[in-house]
Amino acid sequence: MNGMRVGSGGRERLYVSTTDTYDPDNDLDFIAIEYALNGERVRLTVAEKVYAARILDERGLALKDIGRRVGSDSSTVAGWKENGWKAGGLHPKTRVKRPARPEPVCGEPRMYRRHLKRGESCQVCRAANAAADRRYRLTGSQRAA
Repeated sequence: MNGMRVGSGGRERLYVSTTDTYDPDNDLDFIAIEYALNGERVRLTVAEKVYAARILDERGLALKDIGRRVGSDSSTVAGWKENGWKAGGLHPKTRVKRPARPEPVCGEPRMYRRHLKRGESCQVCRAANAAADRRYRLTGSQRAA
């Protein structure tokens, strides 16, 4: 029998360019990009990954599928998209750095721990730490009301 199951036939093939195979200005190999667009294994430069990801996004693919095809994480693809389809920029998973905490002063539980670490004894910090400990046991919170 010479039949085929429904859906097992060749799917639509995506093409990048009909005349050029390489763009020296942007360092793009269109043949490699075409392989990536069609789900074939190929090594791409970052510029080629961004170019292929943009094309796949315009076709409506999910970021996870785009990342799988171009060989990058979906959060990286999201970063490229947010950056106007340019490499670089901030990675979406990077943590936002908090401003530096002010130095502890005597009368705070943090300073009590610092005194302990240095082998010092401070009655003011010891009393503050005991009060914070009592507050935590009573309310479940270390913050003052």
